[in-house]
Amino acid sequence: MNHRDRALAAMRGQPVDHIPFIARMDLWYSFHHNQGTLPHPYESASLWDIQRDLGIGIFGFGAWSESFYRQVYRDVDVTKRIEGGLTVTQTVTPYGTLTSRDQMADELKGAAGTAARTAYPFKGPGDYDALQFLIEHTAVVENYEAYGEFVDAVGTDGLALPYSGHLAAHQLMINFMGYEMFYYEIHDRPARVEALVSALTEQQRQILMLAASAPVQAVEVGANYDEQMTPPPVFDTFFAPFYREARQVLSAAGKLLVVHGDGEMRRLLRSLMECGVEVVEALTPSPMTSIDVSTTRRLWQGRVAMWGGLATVILTDAFSDDEFEAFLDELFRAVSPGDRFILGFGDNVPTDASFARIKRIAEYWAQRGAYPLASGQGSQSNSVDTACGPC
Repeated sequence: MNHRDRALAAMRGQPVDHIPFIARMDLWYSFHHNQGTLPHPYESASLWDIQRDLGIGIFGFGAWSESFYRQVYRDVDVTKRIEGGLTVTQTVTPYGTLTSRDQMADELKGAAGTAARTAYPFKGPGDYDALQFLIEHTAVVENYEAYGEFVDAVGTDGLALPYSGHLAAHQLMINFMGYEMFYYEIHDRPARVEALVSALTEQQRQILMLAASAPVQAVEVGANYDEQMTPPPVFDTFFAPFYREARQVLSAAGKLLVVHGDGEMRRLLRSLMECGVEVVEALTPSPMTSIDVSTTRRLWQGRVAMWGGLATVILTDAFSDDEFEAFLDELFRAVSPGDRFILGFGDNVPTDASFARIKRIAEYWAQRGAYPLASGQGSQSNSVDTACGPC
């Protein structure tokens, strides 16, 4: 089996010959590429070539990833400019101008990172009409040809996973208002907030319908939940209904529903299962969060596939070599025999990761990841050649 077939089989609970290993490394790569510090002999290699050489499955997501849809603005003028190290975005509507500011940390400039939003476009009640107009005058159109080329480029060496975007209320929290403002406004002006949520939900439905016809087999819907910022009551009110709807639409199209779950969300794991999510990708366990892999596997009882498991802090010098090896041993014990499991980083390889440890994980997986995993430790038999990856 190849990387892509293994991953899709694991998501569906079907047999595999070797547990899949699909990993996201774009943050680490782009930082070191820009700094001129890529390790030997990969100084001039692309990220995908490095992963192919190590035998690590390519994750077609995040930086450099094409989208299956595009947003088109009507009767709205959007401009961006760089101002004192900030990216300033101005959106001019008939009801006023919305301005946001984003800043990238100096050490991540040019890397595959996300800028911090230092000023949100919605700054108070006077911006409701402009924001409502913007949302209602943003259309979504398919981008299948370009996305299909991206899928073909990844090929069977990994999995291209399209992202539909944050769900409606989460867009308000993350992109438009900020969490604090959102919670004040939903208390003080619930009707106005609900109107925005309704308009954004309709936009998400249109994207979901495009996803149902896109040249993909799994779709990532929503991301970045945290039990403190979106606790179970908030999640069950604002997010779970759309996930139930998305599960129906995608299942009818023969596609899998995936969520990007890299945060502190131990109390949300049951809600994700109960609203129909089939795969939680980038799941990040202890010591980076309070999530325990064994406990989560028992909770989900095979209903949800786990993709991740590697807390990336173990790749840094914060942990000794012995602690690093012990972590790998415990992870493979916890997921044994390996059903509905894809090995991956949660969420991305950090810039200060040890490349020797990245290589060691690839070696460990190749030697010990044959399915089924032994109950005490990964099996040593049927190892995979790390030089070319599982073929």
